[in-house]
Amino acid sequence: MEAGLPPLPATAKCIRCHGRATIRMPNHNALFCADCFVHFFHTGVTRAMAKFGVSPDEPLMVAVSGGKDSLAVWNALHETGYATRGLHVRLGIDEFSDASSEAVRRFAEDRRLPWAEYSLEEIFGYSVDAIRWRTRRKICSVCGLLKRQMLNRLTVREGYRTLVVGHNLDDEAGRLLGNMVRHRTQFFEKQYPFLPSSHPRLPSKLKPLYRLDAREIRAYCRVKGILPLEAKCPHSRGATSHAYKEALEMLETRMPGTKRDFLFSYVDRRKPPVLSADIGTCKSCGEPAFGDLCSVCKLSDHLKKQQDELETP
Repeated sequence: MEAGLPPLPATAKCIRCHGRATIRMPNHNALFCADCFVHFFHTGVTRAMAKFGVSPDEPLMVAVSGGKDSLAVWNALHETGYATRGLHVRLGIDEFSDASSEAVRRFAEDRRLPWAEYSLEEIFGYSVDAIRWRTRRKICSVCGLLKRQMLNRLTVREGYRTLVVGHNLDDEAGRLLGNMVRHRTQFFEKQYPFLPSSHPRLPSKLKPLYRLDAREIRAYCRVKGILPLEAKCPHSRGATSHAYKEALEMLETRMPGTKRDFLFSYVDRRKPPVLSADIGTCKSCGEPAFGDLCSVCKLSDHLKKQQDELETP
């Protein structure tokens, strides 16, 4: 039974097979049995992959945090015939990182799926908790930057050219609303669920869940027996992205289908962006950069400077 909704009567029929329905989908004005819902979910993923032009023969690296979105997309891609490998970056956020790693390990072992785990502290020199005490910058933005960069770099290091992330319809619609409200037009070009590679050391990035919302993903996890990490990151409180998603959810409650119409009216009329080809190379680490130094090396230099100032008598 979905949270906040009454249970379906025994007479409710699945819209696809006409058997007994157990899953309600207000945004589609539809009812499904468990098997037909899985078919619907997998169809959403395969439609997205077809839009991206990605063949099932192409090996995919899947960024996995242990949350519902990343585990759901990994499971769906695996069950629809894609060759996948999980990639988990242990961020070093106290007990939260332990629980995240355990959720990924349990999922992968139960399904005999290959995966790799890397420690941010080992590959960058600082954990997220250590960075939080050494900078005045908003830790969510710093963490997001490092996760994106490390996932890109580790994907290439592992020999893959395509990275899958678990951003869903709610994430993408909330991001689009935020960019519109703030008039951040410089980000509109990248507001697309498929970003092709623009540098030999940058993988293409896919978001196969952009057609599916959080409620559908939670239902998929229940049906497939996926046990994601339920705890939220302790540093995420107050993130502005939550406010935009909450605003859209309020509209969705009153007018089912609003989030989907809002996002699709923008995305489905566009083609994959043509990204800038003038990305250079960081003179310090050799990774892609728009200037002499990449964002990771700039952050590292900043943290080292802060550390030196603290240690200077």
